[in-house]
Amino acid sequence: MPLPSSLTHWLRPATWRYAAQALDFGFVLPLMARLPLRWAYRVSDWRGAFNARYARDWTELSVGFPFMGKRCAAAYRELFPQASDAEIQKIVVQRYQTTSREELEAVLTIRGQLDKIELDMASFQQALAQRKAGRGLVVVIGHFDNFFLGLIGIARCGQPVHTMKADIVQDPRVHPTLRKFFRVKYQRYEEEMGGVPFLTYGSAARETFHRVLRDGGIVAMATDGPASREEHKGTWVSWMGKQRKMADGAVRMAIDTGSQIVGMRNQHVEPGRVVGQWSDMIDPLDFQMHDAARARELIYAPIFAFLEAGIRAAPGRWWAGYLLGDFVVKGEPA
Repeated sequence: MPLPSSLTHWLRPATWRYAAQALDFGFVLPLMARLPLRWAYRVSDWRGAFNARYARDWTELSVGFPFMGKRCAAAYRELFPQASDAEIQKIVVQRYQTTSREELEAVLTIRGQLDKIELDMASFQQALAQRKAGRGLVVVIGHFDNFFLGLIGIARCGQPVHTMKADIVQDPRVHPTLRKFFRVKYQRYEEEMGGVPFLTYGSAARETFHRVLRDGGIVAMATDGPASREEHKGTWVSWMGKQRKMADGAVRMAIDTGSQIVGMRNQHVEPGRVVGQWSDMIDPLDFQMHDAARARELIYAPIFAFLEAGIRAAPGRWWAGYLLGDFVVKGEPA
């Protein structure tokens, strides 16, 4: 006699892995946040290693099949072609540990305990000294470590910062507990950033960003993803050993508004201490003698060299490595 379809559904391992997110985000993470900070980070690393072993990134649980580890491993192999399989797998585990730590820190923020973490923004203060009065500033960030803490650090220096978020986190396939977690997380991050709302990617957000920059404000954009495959989209950048077509909304915005542009990364140097690191400030007005495409390439080059150097030094902190295979690469078939 065949089993009822509802029962066979619950007997599938994928169903249990998906449902277990309610326990993980509703009980395990809040419990971890109650531990002494050093122990919380230790347990977070154990949780990340567990997630790596059982393909438990929220994105792969949402779509119903594992992909993150394999795609990240392929990206890390491009960075380190001489590395052994064991070395590549170690980086993959570190990648899952990075996202686990970010999720812990989100819970700490939700609980009003972010002050447990020291944000060292001395480098940002030095970068501020290079700003020109009345000019906007575009901050280029990558999906590296917990970049939200860097944005909060900017706000704590008395500089409101505007940024965007993707609405993919509210996709119906994402577990309801996680959708609530993301809503509350972004709400608390907004409060920590001085009440500046996260904008959803789209034309309305871009119009707001242009206005903020023309008024001399700061916007931050995660820009380490591939450009659209349309011919007129993207800017060629040396990225991870090849010329790749990079999403270029940040540099176009800086040029259009006459704003300066800078790269930012921040990194945990020990449990409970995060150090912000900044590239040299670049002024797009210094590149007006070049045609538009070449100007974008020259402006982006040092910023992405800065971001790549951080990734190569700590590749497991780059949690968007799975996107590397989606780039258009110069000289290779699309």
